[in-house]
Amino acid sequence: MRGYQRFSVLECEVIEKVRRVGEMHGNSPELKEACQDAYRLYREGKISSECYGKIYSEAFDNYLSLTL
Repeated sequence: MRGYQRFSVLECEVIEKVRRVGEMHGNSPELKEACQDAYRLYREGKISSECYGKIYSEAFDNYLSLTL
């Protein structure tokens, strides 16, 4: 959990949600929806840009690992 010390509880929950969706469904409409929810929270100011960047980066890395 060392990497999560800088994030709030909500941010950690969103990160884990997107990670689980990515693991279960891969690059899918479910992952796209989870990323859109994270973006909405970012735009509302509920999660930080650093958190959103981590979510987006991990989702993109998941997409790349499935397409290579």
